[in-house]
Amino acid sequence: MTHTLNRTGLSESRPGEEIVFLAMVQRAQRGQKVEAMGEIIDTVLKYKPINILGRPGGLEDERIRQVMPRAGIVTAIFNDLETVRQLVAELKEKKLGISVVLSGLFQDVRCICEEVGLKEHTHNISLGVFGRTDQLPDEKTREITTQCGHALISRHYVDSILKRIRRGKMSAEEGAALLVKPCVCGIGNPGRIARLLEEMVRN
Repeated sequence: MTHTLNRTGLSESRPGEEIVFLAMVQRAQRGQKVEAMGEIIDTVLKYKPINILGRPGGLEDERIRQVMPRAGIVTAIFNDLETVRQLVAELKEKKLGISVVLSGLFQDVRCICEEVGLKEHTHNISLGVFGRTDQLPDEKTREITTQCGHALISRHYVDSILKRIRRGKMSAEEGAALLVKPCVCGIGNPGRIARLLEEMVRN
């Protein structure tokens, strides 16, 4: 899940604001794990993620339930520690034999694991961005663009959305709904993006 490591702007003063969930099956085992993946996807949807793989492409939850188990992967994003704690606790009880990855602030992930009786076995961290950092967009824009680890949320698209909001053509929430669409993994956080757009418009 290394493509989530360069997300910027999260703060320990806002615990649980953004936790990314991943469950994935090795390619060779996909055929054997369809039923287990279906259980995972049903469980994830039960806890109402704010975004999930398939949704940016226009899939409704029922269609996600139908097509995603054979893909062998589900990614989703949550903005509440207690919700993720309940999700992980339920999956632990199901013992489906599929690895789960949580990506977020260390203290958030550790808190969840401790409360459900799990121990993190791997930590991946980003060492930052090097090179011509003077050519990067401003910090607030990066807080939006880095939500897509595959760089599909363009800084220019952010600028375009901001102009439309300033002209009264759309709300920050409508702009956020558009900005999460290119991130096909379904890990863009529309709530945080809307908050950032409002802050950027005010300044």
